[in-house]
Amino acid sequence: PAGVRVQTMAEALRDVPDSLKAAFSRAFDKDGLPFASLAAAMSQEGLVIRVARHVRLDKPLSVLFDSGDSESDRPQMAHVRVLIVLEEGASAEVVEESVGSGLTRFWTNILTQVVLGEGASLRHYRVQRENARGIQTSASLVEVGGRARYESHAFSFGGELVRSDLRVRLSAEGAECALNGLALVRGREVVDHHTRVEHASVGGTTRQLYKAVLDEKARFVFDGLADVRPGAQKTDAWVYNKNLLVSEDADVHTNPEFRILADDVSCKHGGTIGQLSLECLFYLRSRGISACDARRMLVYAFGAEMIERIALEPLRVVLAEALHSRMPEAAEEAL
Repeated sequence: PAGVRVQTMAEALRDVPDSLKAAFSRAFDKDGLPFASLAAAMSQEGLVIRVARHVRLDKPLSVLFDSGDSESDRPQMAHVRVLIVLEEGASAEVVEESVGSGLTRFWTNILTQVVLGEGASLRHYRVQRENARGIQTSASLVEVGGRARYESHAFSFGGELVRSDLRVRLSAEGAECALNGLALVRGREVVDHHTRVEHASVGGTTRQLYKAVLDEKARFVFDGLADVRPGAQKTDAWVYNKNLLVSEDADVHTNPEFRILADDVSCKHGGTIGQLSLECLFYLRSRGISACDARRMLVYAFGAEMIERIALEPLRVVLAEALHSRMPEAAEEAL
């Protein structure tokens, strides 16, 4: 559509406009993101999405990373870079999906940079479904301008090791971000989500809610920080992480935290780790629902809250089906 430009990284690099030079030349060493530095240095594939001033897309843009279905035993890797720029008043939805259907041992390393101009709005959906031998590391770095809004919805549905770093900087007055996440982790899978939101100006708003369902010997890590810088008065922020264990062998490390260097703020944080409620199970069983169905209903309801936050109905349907298919095995066991 008019006002929207989608290019490969190679095409964009042939004639880099001034508006993109800062993003392309950014160094990541000081951010403590070595994999982002590696992706910036090694990526031979990538995508640049630019939306012009006051252009509002009525359909989502979809980006697919497919590690293929090769049966080869030879390990493979890919370093990919994505740059999304929304100018003043622009609005868009972008779906990033990573899939791996084969048995190949594969490492995907993704660097995504987002720049939102004043009053811009982006809904950013990130869906990760690697195979049992797949490894994914990703870093998303987001700059949010005045009165702009960034929404992130991250879903982790498989992979031997998944590490996600999300850094958001609310750089001007009235900037907002909402970070949501759901991980379904089983077997010996390991999923790490690390978020950091820097409130660098007045009147910023942050909402972080991440959930995880763990089965067997799975491991989940949540490390969420809201960093309120000096002068960032009237900040309104909260960070929450909720975890459901359906196996006694699963492991969760949760660390929601704040660093506050201003004195006129509203900040809340919390983390919970628990199992299925015996009272809720008894309530459902007493109404003729089988033990298996009762467990499935409770696990599904816990995860469905995050899916219901998605504005795109087709994506909601796909993720609801994925939630059903990834239902922890312990949810199938009878009491």
